[in-house]
Amino acid sequence: MTVEVIDVKTALRTTLAQKQELVRDYQTFAEQINDPEVSKMFRHFAEAEGLHAHQIKDKLDSMAGK
Repeated sequence: MTVEVIDVKTALRTTLAQKQELVRDYQTFAEQINDPEVSKMFRHFAEAEGLHAHQIKDKLDSMAGK
């Protein structure tokens, strides 16, 4: 069995897109849910995913010059 090797930048770009989509989803859920506690939870999730997305983007930007 061979293991496919994935390019680091490709993995980061793919993950960034996924994180950005999660941020949008969680923000939408937070706005549409009537339960304040659950809404707050989704806002927290959106914030955490946004932080992850920012870290990934920073890494991609730092690799752009390489």
